[in-house]
Formats: sequence, C-alpha cells, structure tokens
Amino acid sequence: MSRIHSYIALLVCITSGCAAEELIRQLLLESRSSLLLIRYDYCPESWLQELLVAPQVPIVLQSMHDATPPSKEFSRPMQLICLPSEDYEPLPALLGNLRGPKSIFYIAASAPTGNSSAKRVLKSLLRECYRQKILNVVALLAESADRVYYRYRPYPRFELEQRSLEQRPFFASPLRNMHGQPLIVVPDQKHPRTIVYTDWRTGQQVLAGSVGRFVRTLAWKLNATIQFPIEIKPGVVMHFNELESLIEQFQVDVAATVVQLIRPEQLPLSSFPFELSHICLMIPRAQQLPIKDIYLILANGQHLLIGLAIVYSFGLLLSLHWWLTGQAASLVDFLLNDVALRGLLGQSFGRSPRSSPYASWIYLMLAVLGLNLSSIHEAALGTVLTHPPKYFQPRSFADIQRAQLPLVIDAGSAEGDYGLGATKLRVLAMNSSDYNSHRDKMNMSHVYFASRLKWTLLSEQQKYFPREVFLYSLNACVRTLTYMVFQLPPNTWFLEPLTRLIMDVRDFGIFQHWVDMHFYDMAAAGLLSFSDPIQREPPRLKEALRLEDLQWIWVAYGALLLLATVVLALEILVKKVQQMLWFGSSHGGTFNSH
Repeated sequence: MSRIHSYIALLVCITSGCAAEELIRQLLLESRSSLLLIRYDYCPESWLQELLVAPQVPIVLQSMHDATPPSKEFSRPMQLICLPSEDYEPLPALLGNLRGPKSIFYIAASAPTGNSSAKRVLKSLLRECYRQKILNVVALLAESADRVYYRYRPYPRFELEQRSLEQRPFFASPLRNMHGQPLIVVPDQKHPRTIVYTDWRTGQQVLAGSVGRFVRTLAWKLNATIQFPIEIKPGVVMHFNELESLIEQFQVDVAATVVQLIRPEQLPLSSFPFELSHICLMIPRAQQLPIKDIYLILANGQHLLIGLAIVYSFGLLLSLHWWLTGQAASLVDFLLNDVALRGLLGQSFGRSPRSSPYASWIYLMLAVLGLNLSSIHEAALGTVLTHPPKYFQPRSFADIQRAQLPLVIDAGSAEGDYGLGATKLRVLAMNSSDYNSHRDKMNMSHVYFASRLKWTLLSEQQKYFPREVFLYSLNACVRTLTYMVFQLPPNTWFLEPLTRLIMDVRDFGIFQHWVDMHFYDMAAAGLLSFSDPIQREPPRLKEALRLEDLQWIWVAYGALLLLATVVLALEILVKKVQQMLWFGSSHGGTFNSH
C-alpha cells in the first residue's frame, strides 16, 4: 500500500507542481533508507523546515565542514547535500567521503540573470561523480526540482540524463552492461586461486583458478572485456601491498585476489565472503629412519651405561669372591672380567671345577641375566629391522619448535597478522614468488602456512607420490574461520555486482566446481610436479640387508680394532721400557762389584 500511496503522491506532485521536499520523500520511500543526513549549508529554509515537521525517518543535520560519520546503528542512510550555484572548490574531497550511501544533490537557485551557472555546476558535479565512480546519485536544480531530475549513465561513455519525475527508478540501476568496455584487472597469481598461463593452442593468456574464473564470469556477466594494465608474466606472484600501488596508479577496477578479513577498516570496501577457510600449518611428514641408524638407537648411551654397570658389578662380585676364597685376584679381573663380559653378551664361559656353591650361584645369575638381555636385544633388533621406526613427527607449534623447523612466511605479511609472537618459532621471510615456489615444490626443509583450499590441491598432488610428503595439522592453526573477500579500490562501482555474483556462484554450486578444477588448471599451466620430491631409496629385495646398512657396525669394529692395536702397542712399549730399566740396573750392580 505504501508503494501505491507514493505513486499517487508523485502523480499529484507532477500534475499540480510540488516542492523539492515532496520529491525527497519519494526518494526515501524508493531507497527504503533508515536515516537522512542533510548537509544544510545551502538548503532553502522553507522546505528544510517542511522536512523536519513530520520526518519519515530520523534526520541528522550537519555542516559541509563536519566530517563526523552517521551512527553505525543505521544500515541504509541517505545523504542530502545542498550546493551553491557557483563552483564549490572542496567538492572532490566532499565526494571522496560519500561512498556507499545513496546521495541527493540540490543545487541552489542561480542569479536572476539565468540558470547557466547552476547547470554548469550540475555537469561538473556529475562528471566528478563519474570520475570517482559514485553511481547512486540524483541531482536537482532549484529552478526545475518540481519537473525533472538528473543523473548520469557511465557506459558506453559518460552521458548526462534529464528525466521527468514519473520515470522510475530515480537512482540508476546497479551496473549491468558495460557495452564491451574494458574491465581493468590485475591478478596476484597466488596459486591455486589465481593462475595465469599462455594457452599453447591460441597463444593468449588465460586467467584460471577459482578467483580467475570468477573474474572471467564477472566480465561476461557485465558484457566487458578483461584487460591487464601492465604486462603479466606467468608465475610472478604479487602481494596485495604491491597490488595496492598498481591499483592507485592504473585505476584498476578489480584486483583478482582475495584477502583475509581481519580488520574493521576493511569492511566498507569488502565484498561478501568469497571463501570460508581456516589457515593452518603444513608440516613435513616424518621419514623412515635409515637402517644403519637403528644400531645407534639400540646402542645408545643409556644402554651402554647399563651394560657397563652390569659388567663391573659382576666383575667386582667375582673378584671379591676369589680374593675371599684365597684365589689369585687382581685389578684386571675387575676392569676387564671376561666371564662377566661374555655372560652379559649371552655367550658361554668356562667354570673352574673347584668353584664353590657361591660362585656357581653367581654364574647362574649371570647366565640367566645374559640370556634375558640378549633375547630382548635380538627381539628389538628384529622388530626395528622389519618395521623401521620414523623420526619425531611434529604436529603443534611446540613440536615444531622442538624439531627446530623454520617457518617460512610471505615477506609482505607481517608476523603480527598470524599472531606468532607467543610461539617463539624460527621464522624465515621470503618474497611472494619464492615462497609459493618452495611450497608448490614441497620443500621439506621448512614449514608453511596453507589455507584449506590450498591444501586440497596439494593433497591431490601427493596422490602421485609413493607416500605422502606433508600433513595438514589442525593442531597448529592461526585462523580457524577466515573470511576471504575481495578488497576493492576506493573508487569503484563494482561492489554490488561483484557481491551479487558471489552469492549466485555459491548458491548454485559453481564455486565448488571451480575448486574441483584447481588441479586441472594447475596441470594445464604446467605448474604441477608429479615427481617425488624425496630421493627415496630403491626397493629392497626381500628386505635383504646391504653393505651400507652395516656402516656403524663397521665403524665400531674398526674403532675397537684400532683401540686394541693401540693397547697392544702400549703393552709392547711398556715391556721394552721395563726390560731396558732392568738391564741397566743389572749391569750397574755388576760394575760396582768389580
């Protein structure tokens, strides 16, 4: 009924003539605004008072020089700006602060000599709106506010429109047809969302990936042609900070990239969320230990200390027994007791026929202990040789710090964006191209951040390897729910068509289809490697040991053999020295007797 009443009121206004305040009421009804902000400096007091008598919506009065924004409680404000009939110098700066809300411009009456000055201001106003890409504007001249209103059409070229009051809608429709005009696009080439490659069949550059396909669909829907303002080299990744300078320099319409929505100041020029994701760490898979290192695990320092303690304990016990029973005992029997050593290794050893019952009990305990230890060692050795263990597998930030793996980040992103201050990780910053190259090639020397969408592609790629190379750890996430949005430049009228298209592609499942096409797009661009990034060992023949698997055994054997040789040389040297000393002393005594 309110729409019928508004049409009746407008018909009365057209037939009998009405003031501008009635037209403003009609504009409020059409736009369904919740607040009217009036810049009152040049507004006629007569109809301004008329508006304030029975306001349809809350009204805020502000001076032209007041930059205070309206309350955020009102989601659909409309602005009414009254301008003088002469040139208004602060106009560009004023328009720069009028983004988002629909605006009505009222140009005051000209001098009695004519209205040419007011029309010149009108044209200058709408052309400045066109330059700053402000589309939702309506302009009124004081002399003709009861008959016509003005707006402009941006495509195929700037064109001023004079419309009668019965022509609806008042405000220009959202951008729908660019009549083949170029849509200026800059891709960031962050795979797999945005991919640029040269098609070998046509020789033309192709924009692919989920974001790239979306931008192509947007250009098709707006009847536009995609144009790059600079030469785009495939594979050269640009961070959003670099894109911002290009956007300002070349007046880019849409940056083919999505960014995380993490700060409130991003909201005015952010689209509807294009992607919902989480950002976690992709961590190298723990690799299998080489068989040669298994012997080091079993012969670690703790095991050697336990073995030495057993040998010296039984050596001391046997030496004390021999000494108490009157048998020959020396320090060597304690330090290198061959009975205790062979018993520990599970080998047989001789026993004197005159051994006492106490010695027999000692030999029995040593034999049982030696057999037990050797059986446990053989079982452990057989198990680890059959199923070799793996290195420590990090899964959390603490594990990564323990494993001392460096975290690689994009140099354009500050560490504070990820909240890494409390993690104490070793961070390595790279430029965008190197960062993406290392991650795409799955360099296992580092840890990387990855969104869920990026990991979907990498997990598909890993299916071509013998075993997985990386894992995606949900225990090491910096964002559990991230909104990925298009960040548009300040001068844009593509926010509404872009947001509408995002909702359409998500509702109809087209976005998921584009995500499923990531693997195909990367393969078509030649950006996927199907070779295993790990130099894996060739498969063994029936799990047979090889010579290099016994490396540490040969090293230990050589070291012990060298030690035995040195001890033998020292014994021979000591024996020679003792003989020389004895020979010298014996000859000296004989000479004195003569």
